[in-house]
Amino acid sequence: MRLEGALEDQAIDPHADLMYGIEELQEARPNYDQAARYYDGKVPEVFTSTRIRRALRAHDIDFDLNFAKTPVDAVTDRLEIAGITGQNDDETALISKVWQDNQLDLELPDLFRRAGEFGDAYLMVLPVEDEDGTVVRVEMFYNSPQTVRVIYDEENPRRKRLTIKRWCDGPYQRAELLYDGWTERWTTGKNSSGEQARDWFHWLADEEDPESWKIDNDWGEQPVFHFRTDRPYGTPEHYGAYGPQNAITKLQSTHMGTVDYQGFPQRYALTETATTDTSDLEPGDFADDDWPLSEQGVGPSDSGDDSSLKAGPGELMLLRGFKQVGQFDAAQPGVFLDPILFNVRAMAVICTTPLHLFDPSGEQPSGQSVRAQDAPFTKKVGNRQLSYGATLREAFTFALRRLGIANPVVTVHWKPAETIDDVEGWQTVKAKIEAGVPRRQALIEAGYRAEQVDLWLAGTDDAELQRRVDVLASLADSAQKLGSAATLGVITSEQVAALLSGTIDDLEALAQAQEEG
Repeated sequence: MRLEGALEDQAIDPHADLMYGIEELQEARPNYDQAARYYDGKVPEVFTSTRIRRALRAHDIDFDLNFAKTPVDAVTDRLEIAGITGQNDDETALISKVWQDNQLDLELPDLFRRAGEFGDAYLMVLPVEDEDGTVVRVEMFYNSPQTVRVIYDEENPRRKRLTIKRWCDGPYQRAELLYDGWTERWTTGKNSSGEQARDWFHWLADEEDPESWKIDNDWGEQPVFHFRTDRPYGTPEHYGAYGPQNAITKLQSTHMGTVDYQGFPQRYALTETATTDTSDLEPGDFADDDWPLSEQGVGPSDSGDDSSLKAGPGELMLLRGFKQVGQFDAAQPGVFLDPILFNVRAMAVICTTPLHLFDPSGEQPSGQSVRAQDAPFTKKVGNRQLSYGATLREAFTFALRRLGIANPVVTVHWKPAETIDDVEGWQTVKAKIEAGVPRRQALIEAGYRAEQVDLWLAGTDDAELQRRVDVLASLADSAQKLGSAATLGVITSEQVAALLSGTIDDLEALAQAQEEG
């Protein structure tokens, strides 16, 4: 009986879900803030020396080498949507209109980047109605996981129990709770922190309607779509880079601290006991005091009277009272640069990101070596395409339903995460076909979309396809050899470009003539 009473009390508590959602947001927020700092390169170095920490803080000095963002950007760069289609031309045209109305060619890449940066990102899909209540368009926009969180059903983790969105609106705290059939609007009073349930009140959409804080709908689902790198909540793509990035920041800052000593070495002079006397310095000599400036702002260094010692052939430097002089050697750059390179390699391994993506200007592998190194990364990109594609399909299905399509079927097409475009790759494709692998399968394994391959193969017999593959392999081999010749100076780069361009034009003209014939 007591359990039933407790459940009944909870059911009638109007603030229960609100405060639970706020608590979930607050617990998750520090991890998202940390992910943003590492992506932006704003994580400070941890100094064991309090004196050095105070000195750098006072002068606002940093020497950022932010490699931690690379695992995020590398995945985002491979996530390109080739198109989104419906089951007929009308649905596809409607999808195209939604895409253009919401500038999704700009919005979605940012959404994918944020999903990689935080591990989670949310796409809001809100119908816009006219005065008659007819949906005239659908708005799609990104929301940060720092302010939005989907709460999943504990019994069925794939089911959204509710979504909370909380934000600051001037002196007020605002919140919305989104359910499958309605939305609740909440607000605080002025300058309230919103930490307690008593701080929150109904936020009326219409001041004359006391029930307008609750907005009913017939959607049957929440207009929030969760893009994530894992389930139920994601992990930042660069999470494994935190430790190596800390080490790199420490090494780089310390290295920069030694640069002054490399440019201006610290010197020393050893003296015999009781023989050094600097009390009778010549007028042109200087002691350890600061050099006073004259009325014209000219100091000893500017006048050329710093010292009576002269450097030059045949000159003799006489130092009174010193038996030996020298300088302290600064730390060698390799002491810092070698560990930095190690940590970059560690970051690449931990984050499943090819090492050559961290240094595009360095020595780059080619051909089969690149594909072997990229294989785990390509698989990771493929997993993101599956996850993000499923969520994007749900979002467009929801949008089409709101626009009057009863049972829409949406398909998301991705550009290949990797395609073969080098001589070794095409030679491999040719070898596969000669070994008996179906041509369609060989081209799909080369990274081309199935619908592209089907279009290419339409009306093309096996002999013609074999000829095209041979041409591509020969062209790639010729391009490689011409590139080597240009490197040796046998032919210029402009001549190479002209030859290849002319050859490609001739091949295109020949192909077109064959198709017309």
